[in-house]
Amino acid sequence: MKNITNITRLSLLVVVVACIVACSKEGPLEADYVAPNELPANLVSGSPLNDRILSLYDDFGIVVYTDITNPRMYEDLVSEEGLNISAERLPADTTAAIIYINMIEDEFINELPLDNRNLVPRNFYLFENDLIVGTSSYNSYEYISKLWYNSNGDLTVGGLKNEEMDSTKLKQTFYYGLSNIFRNDATNTNSFYQPFVDIKTDAAVYYWQVNSLDSAYEKGFLTDNQNLIKSHQQDFDLFAAWAATTPNSTKDSIFNLYPMVRQKYDLVDAMFRQEGVDLDIVNANWEESPYNPENN
Repeated sequence: MKNITNITRLSLLVVVVACIVACSKEGPLEADYVAPNELPANLVSGSPLNDRILSLYDDFGIVVYTDITNPRMYEDLVSEEGLNISAERLPADTTAAIIYINMIEDEFINELPLDNRNLVPRNFYLFENDLIVGTSSYNSYEYISKLWYNSNGDLTVGGLKNEEMDSTKLKQTFYYGLSNIFRNDATNTNSFYQPFVDIKTDAAVYYWQVNSLDSAYEKGFLTDNQNLIKSHQQDFDLFAAWAATTPNSTKDSIFNLYPMVRQKYDLVDAMFRQEGVDLDIVNANWEESPYNPENN
C-alpha cells in the first residue's frame, strides 16, 4: 500500500511538472503579485515626474508606476546611455518616464474617440526587465512587453536593455502589449489570431528555419531573433509593434517582396481597426512625432 501511495504521489508530481513546462512554452505569463490600481500614498506633487503622473491620473484615472519608493516600482528605466538626451535638467530615467507618459497621452489616448477610452489600460508599469522566460536556448522566449494577468487593464512596458532604451522602443512596447490585450479577447482570437496561426501552419514555416533576416521575411517573420518568434503570440504581437514604428515606405517594400508578411500584417491590422485603432494613422503620426528620434 505504501508503494502504491508513493507511486501515486510521483505520478501527480510528473503531471504538475509537465503542466508547468507546457505553460512556460505557450501559455500566457502570469502575475506573481496583485497589481494595485491606485496611486501610492507617498506620491506628492512638486517634481516634474510626480506632477506628470498625477495629471494623467486626474485626467484619465490611469496609474503609472515608475520612480516611486518601492523598489518594485522605481528601479526601472536606468537609461543613462540609452536615451540620447542632451539636457541635464532631469535624470535619464525620469526623462524616459515623462517621454513615455507624454507619448501615450498625445499619440494614443487623445486620438481615441471618447466612447473608446475604455481601450486604455488602467495601469502602466515601467520596468528595466529583459522579459525572458525560460532558462535554456530551447525554451527561452523574449517579450518586449507583457501584461500582468490579474486584469486586462494592467500593462507592463519593459524588456528594454539599457543600450536600447529609447523612445522608439517605448512606443513599440506599448503597442506590443496593447496587441496582447486585444488578442486575448475571445472574438479576436477566433477572428484574427487563429487565422494568423493557420497561415503559418499551412505554409509549414517554423521559427527554427530562420537564420537570416531575408529568410525571416520569406517565411513571414519580422526578425531573425528566434527567441522573439518562438510562440505564435510573440509573432502576432511583434507585428503590432513593428507597424507602429516602421516607415510606410519600408513596410510597402517588404510587402511587395514577401506576401506572407503582408497576409499576417493584414490580420493584425484588421484586429486593431475593429478595436478602433488605425495602425496606419498610428504610423503616420509617429513619422511626424516629436518623440520619434528620427525627427530630432
